[in-house]
Amino acid sequence: MKVGESEYLIVNDGTFKLDGGAMFGVVPKPVWQKYFPPDDQNRITLGTNTLVIKTKKRIALVDLGMGDKFDSKLLSIYDIKRQKNLIENLEGLGISRDDVTDVIFTHGHLDHTGWATINDKGEIKATFPNAKYILQDDTLDEIRNPNEKTKPNYNYLNFKGLDSQIIAINGDEEIIPGVELVKTGGHTKGHQIVISRDGNNSIVYFGDLIPTSAHIKPAYIMAYDLYPMETFSRKKELLERAFEEKWIIVFEHDPNSPSAILKDIEKYSLSPFSL
Repeated sequence: MKVGESEYLIVNDGTFKLDGGAMFGVVPKPVWQKYFPPDDQNRITLGTNTLVIKTKKRIALVDLGMGDKFDSKLLSIYDIKRQKNLIENLEGLGISRDDVTDVIFTHGHLDHTGWATINDKGEIKATFPNAKYILQDDTLDEIRNPNEKTKPNYNYLNFKGLDSQIIAINGDEEIIPGVELVKTGGHTKGHQIVISRDGNNSIVYFGDLIPTSAHIKPAYIMAYDLYPMETFSRKKELLERAFEEKWIIVFEHDPNSPSAILKDIEKYSLSPFSL
């Protein structure tokens, strides 16, 4: 989608699976399975949608899928499926690893940071050598000091050797003209969303605050969220703005409906929108 002097694209890293009950928390299975039919292990298929923001001088990526650093056990657990991976899909659009200037992480979980580094014949290297990697300082602390509960959600190899490229911010900040990072908390302490404004258009990447279109209702909160009441209040607040300002919403983990516009704030119903 071309907006003004900027271009917005959604590029994916294939699909993976997580437990449907965990993805929908207290929402009953008869409700959520209408949106995401589970397999025989109660897992649902999720997308890995990366937002690409192209300006005259910058190419920014928001979140980086699952990556290439999984052993056979984890590949089986997550049931990762790809025709092409994120890097190959970017190359198909004419974007090389060297072209990327900014990488923005909504948070540090392994399904959002996989291609921060690449496994080059057993050597872990920065995937995007010319990029700044931007995250909240709370997220950096969560990555470096995970507790017993959160440790399985991180892969330390995704951040190996990146210290010189990492920029940690504290709170809301415009990091590219028109691109603002807004700290929300909720899912993790350092979770942030990305709001990109161009003229009268706002493209908003919600990360795991609203992971799929089926999570649009404020009470539909993942069991993975560390601060669920914070998720609830921030969702209500931000969705009111989304409705009033007609935001184009990007859903990171929706394999079928990666973007939409909120058309009804009472029913939280969506209109499909192709980015």
